[in-house]
Amino acid sequence: MSQQKPCPHCGAQLPDTASFCPHCARSVNQRKEIHPPRRLPRRVIRGALLALALAALALTAWHYTRPRVYDNGTAEVIYTDGGGSYQLLLNHFGDRFQPMTDYAEEVEEGTTSNKPSRLFINHMDTGVNAKEVFLRKVETITVELLQGGDSPEPWQYTEPQATDYDPEAASRSILTYTDRSGDMELRWTIAMKNGDTIRLYQRMALGVVPTRHFYPEDVPMDTVDDLQALVDEVNETITSDVIVYIHLPAVTYEGSLLLEQRSMNLIGSEGPDGTRTTFTGTLQATAQKGYICQFQNLRFAGDGEGVGVSASARINFSDCQFAGWRTGVLCYGNSWVNIKNSVFEDNTVGFHFNSTSNNRNDHMYNGNLFRRNGTAVLLERVPGDQALYFEGTRFSRNGADIDNRCGHEVSIADAIFE
Repeated sequence: MSQQKPCPHCGAQLPDTASFCPHCARSVNQRKEIHPPRRLPRRVIRGALLALALAALALTAWHYTRPRVYDNGTAEVIYTDGGGSYQLLLNHFGDRFQPMTDYAEEVEEGTTSNKPSRLFINHMDTGVNAKEVFLRKVETITVELLQGGDSPEPWQYTEPQATDYDPEAASRSILTYTDRSGDMELRWTIAMKNGDTIRLYQRMALGVVPTRHFYPEDVPMDTVDDLQALVDEVNETITSDVIVYIHLPAVTYEGSLLLEQRSMNLIGSEGPDGTRTTFTGTLQATAQKGYICQFQNLRFAGDGEGVGVSASARINFSDCQFAGWRTGVLCYGNSWVNIKNSVFEDNTVGFHFNSTSNNRNDHMYNGNLFRRNGTAVLLERVPGDQALYFEGTRFSRNGADIDNRCGHEVSIADAIFE
């Protein structure tokens, strides 16, 4: 049975295939009115294309000129602008090409230490120090602690600034910490005048070094033989990862002393009558294991011959006196010697630096007095290229103040010559 459909005009029933109604004589097929295509004017098309091109140019310009953030979570960022590409990096030491993101440091029990965080800026193409050119593009430089500020003894830092002590560094911040400060993460933020932001990071894992102290009331040390026996016992029984302090009585040690194998610290004293811990023979330090030897408040009194301290070990002297020696302090071999707030007088040579060491540490020789020496400071070989600074050091009535035979850079702008 065929299907039917009503006529859309009169309603009569028609076969489903019908295209004409015999009752009203009208077509039952719906016709669609066909309109010819409408063409857009060429000027409208050109305007639309121009608008799209301008929008693309604006998007491209915004992409290349918008403020950017350079942050990869490390101590190094490569930054590029119209002046070229620059390497910005942080380092605790003086190598301006080597970034140092993560660093492990050990601090003695119960002590306070400090370390600089240095910002260096190098031009990538030439390798020259670009700090002066780059800093003119900088709005501000700030540092902040991300970790280590809420420890039992929080890390402290100074606001970053340029200093004559670090002529290669664009800026530096001094970090101060104790054995209870814990680990640290520091972030430098450099805000550029064009709106860009550069972030650099340094992290330090802090370990605590055990220490041992020896005092005159506990261990015999009245003679140089007693002291040598104690030094030998320390070498045999205490490993080099333990820092050893020997607190000396205010006596005069006649004869020579040998410090070998491992480092140890000698701390002198003064008696109520003004006597002071004194050595009249050569102290030879050859220790290559352990930390830097610290010699404090010691007097070395010679008879015009010999060497007061002969050091192929690393030593820091402070508040010491060297008088009447052919050479007060000789630094040789694989050593580095630093001297502060000490007195050299009536020596043929006060301080003789003749080392090829790669173990460089403190370059400050401030607060010393060189008086009536034939030659106050003799520089024969000094490793590295960082200047030695003699801030506040007095040179008085010496035959020669500084005999710089190796031509090493020396800063005497803040020294005193009388």
